[in-house]
Amino acid sequence: MRLLMAVLAAAMLLVSPADATQQRPDPAGALLAAYDSHAIVAKSSPDVGPFVFDLVRDPRFPARVNDVVVECGNARLQPLLDAYIAGSAVDGISRVWRDTTQPSCGFSTFYEQLFALIRQVNTTLPASRKIRVLAADPPVDWSRVQSPADLEPFLDRDASIASVVKTQVLQRNRKALMLFGVGHLTHDGGSAAVARLEREYPGIAYVVADHRGFTSDNARLEQRLGQWPALVPMKGSWLGSLETGYFPLNREYPPGTRGYPGVDAYLYEGPADLLLREPLSARAVLDTEYMAELRRRAAAIDAPPDSIEWPETFFERERNSGVLLRG
Repeated sequence: MRLLMAVLAAAMLLVSPADATQQRPDPAGALLAAYDSHAIVAKSSPDVGPFVFDLVRDPRFPARVNDVVVECGNARLQPLLDAYIAGSAVDGISRVWRDTTQPSCGFSTFYEQLFALIRQVNTTLPASRKIRVLAADPPVDWSRVQSPADLEPFLDRDASIASVVKTQVLQRNRKALMLFGVGHLTHDGGSAAVARLEREYPGIAYVVADHRGFTSDNARLEQRLGQWPALVPMKGSWLGSLETGYFPLNREYPPGTRGYPGVDAYLYEGPADLLLREPLSARAVLDTEYMAELRRRAAAIDAPPDSIEWPETFFERERNSGVLLRG
C-alpha cells in the first residue's frame, strides 16, 4: 500500500501545474531579462501575433520598462499622446498615427490597440510605474506641406528615432521597448536608428526579429524551432550558425555569413503559413475626410500614381495580398 501511494504521489508531481509551467517556454521573461544588461530592447513590428499585447499585459513589464517607443507616431503630437496615455479625454488621438510620414500607419490597427492597452494598464499602476509612449516619426505638420520641398526636412526618419530615444530615454536613464520595422533596428544597419545610437552608446540595445518564414526549407526549419511562442537567442544556438541566406533580408551579405546579421534573438510565434496580416482599420477607410487628405498629401509631394501614398493603390495592394502573411 505504501508503495502504491508513493507511486501515485510521484505521478502527481510529474503532472503538477507548477512543474508544467516551469517546462513551458517563457519568451516574455526571456525578453525582459535582456533589460538586466541593456537599456533598450528593440523589436520588429507590427507584431505577427499577440506577443506584444501579452507582454504589455504581463505584470512584470512595468517593473522593467519605462517607455514604449513607436514608429507610427508623429513626434510633433507627443503632448497629445502623453495626455491620452495618462488617461485624459482628448480629441483626435488618431492624428498621432495618421499624421506620420508613412501613409500605411494611418490604417494600422496594431498601434491604435497598443495605445489604448497601455492607457488602460496605466490605470492600474502607481505614478512612478506608469508607462510612457514615445512617438518617434519626424514632426511633420502636414497642413504646411504643399510641395515635395516642404516634406524634405522630415525624410530622415532614423535621425528622428535616434534623437527621441537619446533625449527621452537614454539621457534620462530610463529603459525602453522600441517597436519598429527591423530595418531601423539592426546593430549593423549603418544609418539605421539603433546603429546610430550605438555609436555613442555601444551595446545599448538587444534586437529581436520576428519569424516570418525562412527563404527555403521552411517546414523542416520551423519544425526544428519547436513549440511556440519562443524567443531563441542567436548567439550559441543553431539559428546563429544557420547560413544567412535562410533569413528574408533586404541586403546581401558575403558568402559564409551566419545567423541573422545585427540581430540578437528570434521570436517564433508560429509557422509562417498561419500568421495573419494586420487588418486595415475600417474606421480609417470609411473616414472620407481622411481619405481626401491622403490624396491631397500624395498630390502635394508629386507621388507617382502607382505609389502607396495614394490610398487606392495601397488598398489594391492589400486586397491582393490575402489575409495571411504568405497569402
